[in-house]
Amino acid sequence: AARGGGAGWAWLPNLMLWAALVAGALLGTFAYRSINLGAIWFAAAAAFTLSALVAATAKRTD
Repeated sequence: AARGGGAGWAWLPNLMLWAALVAGALLGTFAYRSINLGAIWFAAAAAFTLSALVAATAKRTD
């Protein structure tokens, strides 16, 4: 889009998404090297927390 005359910063959300993916992979690697399979519990806790947050704030359309 930026090359075609669109918004010059339209690529920034994609960059941030990839940066978060790489950062998560690196943090997971370091956590696994430190505490082995116990690191999975941190990922599970984060997933549960985010799921609970979304469930609590989502608007129901029933």
